[in-house]
Amino acid sequence: MARFDLNKGERFNLKKSEGLNKIQINLGWKSGADLDACAFLLGADGVIMDDADFVYYNSENRCNPESLALEPFDRAKFGNKKNWRNETIPFSKDGSVIGSADDTGDDDGDGDDAGEEMHVVLDKVNPKISEIVFCVTIYHGDEDGTTFGKVREPYISIVNEDNDEELCRYNLKENFANETAVVAGSLICDEEGEWSFEAIGNGYEGGMQTLIDIYA
Repeated sequence: MARFDLNKGERFNLKKSEGLNKIQINLGWKSGADLDACAFLLGADGVIMDDADFVYYNSENRCNPESLALEPFDRAKFGNKKNWRNETIPFSKDGSVIGSADDTGDDDGDGDDAGEEMHVVLDKVNPKISEIVFCVTIYHGDEDGTTFGKVREPYISIVNEDNDEELCRYNLKENFANETAVVAGSLICDEEGEWSFEAIGNGYEGGMQTLIDIYA
């Protein structure tokens, strides 16, 4: 099946009823900035129900990247929390959304391809979750003045992990000259339990804290 390219506001139906269960969310860009991907698992009221449902590089809820089993901090095993975070990856309370290791990007202005990926297992999603929002923020962007105006060719894509087929892609063409946080897209569950992906592309000033204020 050919990839479907989305415009802002459009949706792509993910046919869970046809066996689609494991999907990969790719957030990619070209930039000299350090960008971070994150996800918010939202209840019916549009906010997270648990701190662990904010999945980002500094999450306290973490798992072993090989077994995907919960890996609480153990000083005897890791020595300190920095080592623990380097050797584990973030995931949601229900285990359905798995984050990625931090990609700090490149140091020059040309900007090679960079990005982070997240993974979702649809049949593990807590039934009380109605939406999963995927965002990208610029690390310390509000402190050093770096905005998404420096970021080139940002996109979000959905891939079927069972066969590596890219199902849809949204190329963010908006000019985010002052923004340091972008809501790229979201997975939305309807009353029948079927999921769709919506291209959002909304930018905000205030970085990650602004997103926390909205969704937490």
